[in-house]
Amino acid sequence: MPLSKYISIAQISWQNGFVYRLNFVMWRVRMVIQTLTLYFLWAAVTSNTNQIYSYSQKQLLTYILLSSFVVAIVFSSRSIDAQGEIASGNLNNHLIKPFNYFFYWLARDFSDKTLNIFFSIIEIAAIIFLLKPPFLLQTHPLLLAQFTLSVVLAAALYFVFSFIISMTTFWYYQHNGWAQRFLIFTLVNTLGGGLFPLDMLPPLFARITLALPTAYFLFFPMQLYLGRLSLQEILIGYSMQLFWIGVCLALARFLWHQGLKVYGAYGR
Repeated sequence: MPLSKYISIAQISWQNGFVYRLNFVMWRVRMVIQTLTLYFLWAAVTSNTNQIYSYSQKQLLTYILLSSFVVAIVFSSRSIDAQGEIASGNLNNHLIKPFNYFFYWLARDFSDKTLNIFFSIIEIAAIIFLLKPPFLLQTHPLLLAQFTLSVVLAAALYFVFSFIISMTTFWYYQHNGWAQRFLIFTLVNTLGGGLFPLDMLPPLFARITLALPTAYFLFFPMQLYLGRLSLQEILIGYSMQLFWIGVCLALARFLWHQGLKVYGAYGR
């Protein structure tokens, strides 16, 4: 299938994002409230001290604010809708079409991310302008390039991770997976460093979380932005991202082929 077809899918998905305006607005409001809640919490914690664990107040508040922007890139995903299609039997409509189902959702995911990035930039800029928090503006070109690369890899990793979750619906077709998705997202956000930097955990728990793929969704990119990693740690981090992308791709491919064998288009 030509690339132009997937570009068209992305464009249509972008337009569809404005069809259900209230849903999109409520999603963005939720993200702003979550960001402000975490910001005021950590601002209060660090109000009487300039250092908490190994973070200065500026570093920690920068981590909290900027990680909400990374969340908009990494965790925005349209592949969650694949669960509903499998559960309802609407997957049939795609199986007869001449395109790759995986790339179809990748195109839709890309469109959703660009939409969320646009609004997230406006939201974070407004928060910084109104609250004037201590914010570390990274200007080192190499660190910014490393940060950007890590965010791209994190987005790819989460997309495949999300696709795997959707594929489990082949075996649990009685529901559309929203409760399962909410629980998993909450755990992923916590274990990914969305609430606090993972190196604030006790050393043993920190080492365990750093071995999981979730640590490379948010925590690793933010550490790069803040310039807190050595060259060896940077190389290890990139290697872990690539490793988990490879593992998740293999698992997603396996679940897709196995799932099609048991798929019965229930509900159609």
